[in-house]
This record gives sequence, structure tokens and C-alpha cells, in this order.
Amino acid sequence: MFKRNYYCLVAGLPDIIIDGNKPGETSHEFKNELAEQLHTSDYKLAELLYLHYDNMNLLNLLLKQDNRFITLGNYTEEYLEEQIKEPTNIVDYMKQLIFNFKAETSGNSNLSSENELQSLYYECVLQVKNDFLEQWFMFDRDMKNILTAVNCRKYGYDTEKQLIPVKHENEVYETLIKSSPKADLFADEVPYADKILQIAESEMDISEKEKALDNIKWEFLDEHTFFNYFTIEKILSFVIKLKIVERWIELDNETGKALFTRLINDIKMSYNFPEEFSVKTKIKIQNNF
Repeated sequence: MFKRNYYCLVAGLPDIIIDGNKPGETSHEFKNELAEQLHTSDYKLAELLYLHYDNMNLLNLLLKQDNRFITLGNYTEEYLEEQIKEPTNIVDYMKQLIFNFKAETSGNSNLSSENELQSLYYECVLQVKNDFLEQWFMFDRDMKNILTAVNCRKYGYDTEKQLIPVKHENEVYETLIKSSPKADLFADEVPYADKILQIAESEMDISEKEKALDNIKWEFLDEHTFFNYFTIEKILSFVIKLKIVERWIELDNETGKALFTRLINDIKMSYNFPEEFSVKTKIKIQNNF
């Protein structure tokens, strides 16, 4: 399959800088740059990753949670509010959730609105025609389900009400409904299953667990983009890693800075850039997004 190469854009990634103290540009600038430089079909792939923020915003508005609106999503607050009143031009899975919410029904009566949205979201994004993104979304969904199953067993919750059911490649979900989470049950379906379960069942505090799990995600992304130097896959991986960094900057600024340094070093060490592709693109990542 033909793949576009984004030499200038990728060469500019190492020049993104972090600044947790001064006001300045944020990763919104990076998203805007993607919109300008990526081919339309490739930018649509990136938008699938930013839907995560739209999901949070939609639930916030539907459930009247009064949380801060996250502007990194694809939809503005005003637009989402309009679509909630009459969903006409929004992704289909959000239309379905809004319809179900207003009708006080659910496509799966066992699920909360949050879990129903997650189920509809993964059902949508797993139809993507990009191998890397499909593998990433599947891995992300399965990791969440494994971690949820461990906690359900530990604290006595109904597993079936808490897991994310998706019709697409659903073997892990079906196994978790029937059995206790064990690494050998998922060895062929879930990369790093043994590490994930080891962390989930450990006595580490929640912050250390989150760091360890994010490290596994990082390894997964590196492994699945190792031979992608200037393609959209490298950029999509960067978007996912940047989301991890942003989250940690809000939770723990020092951890966020350390992860960002790792992100930049990974890019610099992976290949040498030709002089003609040296681009000075600087984006300051702040404490608040």
C-alpha cells in the first residue's frame, strides 16, 4: 500500500519543547499543524485519537458534571451543545449515545452511560483502515478490560457490567466474562499480557501502577512503529505519546517532564535527519491544557 512520507513534519518533532512555567503555545498548535500539513485522509486518522477528548466532553455535558471543557477535541463546546439538542452532523456513535440518553435506554442495559460510550467508541474506531491504529485501539481496549476485570474480582463488582463489550475481535472480553484474568489465557491476543497482570495484581500504589502501565503502552508504540520513519504511523504514535505526557504533567509535573524528555530522545535516536529537513517547530507544553 502506498504511504505518504512527512519528512519536514517528522523532522520538526524533536524541536518541540516543554515549558511548565511560562504562558505560550500548547499542543493545540501541534494539532493545528497536523491539520495544515497532513493529507486529508491522514488527518482523519489523527482525529480518531482526539475523539477521546470529545467523549469526555460529551459525557460532561450530558451528565451535567460541570467539568472543565477540553479544547483538544474535534468539536467545540457550542457545537456539542447544539448536537445534543439535535444530533445531525456528528459521528454516528455519539448520535447513538445521545439518542439512547434522551430515551433513557441503552444498547446494553447492563452498561452505564460511560461504559456504553466506550463500547460505541471502540466499535467505531476499530473499523479504521490502518493496521497500526487498529492494533493500537484493540490493545488499548483489551488492556482496559483486563485491568477492570482484575479490580472487579478484587473488590467484588459484577464484571459483565464493567467491561467494554465490542463486537470486533472480542475474544478477550468473552474470556474475562467466563474466567479469572490469567496471562496464559491472553498470550496470543494481548501483547505484554503477563506484565499487565503482574502490575495490576501488585501492591504498588496507584500512581506507580499508572506509570508502569504507561511504560508498557510506550513500548507497544515503539515496537509497532520501529520501521516507520516518516509515515503517518510515526506521527500517530507521537500524538498518543504526547497525550500520555500531557496527562502526567497535570497529575505530576516532574513525571510529565521526564516522559517528555524520553519522547524527544526517542525521536532523536531513531534516525538522523538530513539537513534540508531541519525544521524549527516549537510547542510549549504547559501545566494546564
